[in-house]
Amino acid sequence: MKTAKSETATISIPTHLATRARRLSKDEGRTLSELFREAFRFYEFHQTGGRERLQKSSLRDWNTVRRSLNSLSREGKKKNLASFIIHDRSAH
Repeated sequence: MKTAKSETATISIPTHLATRARRLSKDEGRTLSELFREAFRFYEFHQTGGRERLQKSSLRDWNTVRRSLNSLSREGKKKNLASFIIHDRSAH
């Protein structure tokens, strides 16, 4: 198994945030490093337009679902999500 290379960075945060971060990492059973890595990924995602890409992707996914529901309706099947899910699962 190949391990990812890492680099140690020292950061300064206010004491109240450090206390909250330690408490959160303990409550979630993970390290402070994991918590801060996730926080950075979240920040980067939003700064680089990830939210807009996700919204566009979700819209495309919704349009696919809508077309499939319309197709089921034309086939005389109930036009509801449960029907779509059953149909979709049986197709796979």
